[in-house]
Amino acid sequence: MRGFTLLEMLVALVIAGIMLSMATLQLMPSAESVLREESQRLAFLMENGAMATQAGGKSLAWSGSGNSYRFWERNREGDWIRIERDNLLHPRVLPEGIHITEISFDGRRLEPGALLILSPELVARKFRVSLRSTGSLADVVGNGLGKVTVAARGAP
Repeated sequence: MRGFTLLEMLVALVIAGIMLSMATLQLMPSAESVLREESQRLAFLMENGAMATQAGGKSLAWSGSGNSYRFWERNREGDWIRIERDNLLHPRVLPEGIHITEISFDGRRLEPGALLILSPELVARKFRVSLRSTGSLADVVGNGLGKVTVAARGAP
């Protein structure tokens, strides 16, 4: 009865390592798919925030800069307070490599960190938030009728 030689075992281990590497690369999401997923998450949150303002009559806002964003709520005194502990509207950090590049409201560009108002009286205004990943852009677009969608773009 003859066993495996050391060379045969090494070849088998190298082949298994190559196959494992290929499987791992296939399972890792691409930068484009991560950008698409984050854009869709942001669109969902903004649409739900706008619907909550219509249903509850309270004013909400969104702000973002760099690789993070958060939602705000207006209190009875008229001051904007950060929403910190809400299950849905808590502050978020975007995955590595994804950044907010441009924010516009009603056709005007906003500075990073400026509030994008989602209040009931302003829900009929259009807005756009652009996210960038390596080689890809995605726009989160509010159409002015309460619907928020994602429009993917190629590299600039």
